Amino acid sequence: MIKELLLLMLGFIVVDNFAFEKLLGIVPVLGSKKHGKKAFFTGLMVAIVMLITGIIAWPLNNVLAANGLASLELFVFVLIVLIVVFVLDLIIKASCKESLGLYFPVIALNGAVLGLALNNAAAGYTFVQAVFAALGAGLGFVLAMLLFAGVQSRIQQKYVPAAFRGLPVTVLAAAIVSMALVAFK
Repeated sequence: MIKELLLLMLGFIVVDNFAFEKLLGIVPVLGSKKHGKKAFFTGLMVAIVMLITGIIAWPLNNVLAANGLASLELFVFVLIVLIVVFVLDLIIKASCKESLGLYFPVIALNGAVLGLALNNAAAGYTFVQAVFAALGAGLGFVLAMLLFAGVQSRIQQKYVPAAFRGLPVTVLAAAIVSMALVAFK
């Protein structure tokens, strides 16, 4: 049982990475230039929101399914994500006297968080499996943020032909990283 849960979590970290394999939440990953601390903070906040959303979404999905309201799961999951991010922002404001600020929309509108809730609902995971999947997906997002921040910093140091500067080299680098991670399947 523990082995299967750890494999599920590891699968979401490396193989089924939401950013590189499912292309969910890829915008902040591609936008992480060369600031490792900011990339880590953003990834950590998304991971926390993913974990909390996964924990809350599982029982609500079961209630919706039991009452024949499964068609409302997308709406309910979006509300859960927004509420979790808002409460997290309030907690950070109260404890650190700082706000999520610019990170608030990046986290609240991140497709990876909503994708996790929908993926867990579609896969029919048990509660423990849903928690491990959420933890793995969150850690995978942190890995993607840090990995691509390193790639972006290397790109900034190297000469890039004019035709490839900016978005083309970024997308090409993301494709190469994605292919490397998909090779683990």
